[in-house]
Amino acid sequence: MRGIVLQTERSAQEFKHDSYVIGKMDHLQSKHKETYRHCVRVALLGEKLASALNMDPLSKAKLVRGCFIHDVGKIMISNQILDSNKPLSAEEWDLIKQHPRFGADILLETLELEEEVIELVLHHHERWDGKGYPHGLKGEEIPLLARVCSVVDAFDSMLAERPYRRRKTVEEAMCELERNMGTQFDPLIVQRFIPLLNEVSIMYIFR
Repeated sequence: MRGIVLQTERSAQEFKHDSYVIGKMDHLQSKHKETYRHCVRVALLGEKLASALNMDPLSKAKLVRGCFIHDVGKIMISNQILDSNKPLSAEEWDLIKQHPRFGADILLETLELEEEVIELVLHHHERWDGKGYPHGLKGEEIPLLARVCSVVDAFDSMLAERPYRRRKTVEEAMCELERNMGTQFDPLIVQRFIPLLNEVSIMYIFR
């Protein structure tokens, strides 16, 4: 476990963009280390998927930066909710669903971030079928970088231990992505991610 943590924390340094974002992510790290580590892993996965999607270098950089800070809004959520050992109540779930808005609002306080990065943070929980949040965007209405982030975010989340559900294996998580192509996820993005199974498995060997 410690091996992958050290690897991702070193890699995270290149994802930090400016002093404002550095401060916010340092705050998140001190507040809730597992959310911070999740953000780093999502950024690493995003980098791998960007290559599989043949993204140009600028788009790839924006994706990785956005994936790293996608959950910065959870600074505004209490640790009691983030660490809940039981399924969330309707009220708690409603608050959790505000974290993309919180994150976008936080990032709008700096002029250093590109619009596409902020859009990723705001829309990474939208769904291909329009049943996501916060705006219920559908299909290609969802910004591309947010669609990519949603795939790797969900993948890493399925591999996290929760008191109320069993952690999935890498293979099970990939199957779940495939099962939800065309409903939760952009099918093309999932199709490009699936062949990375062996490559991304290495990230989780020591977890």
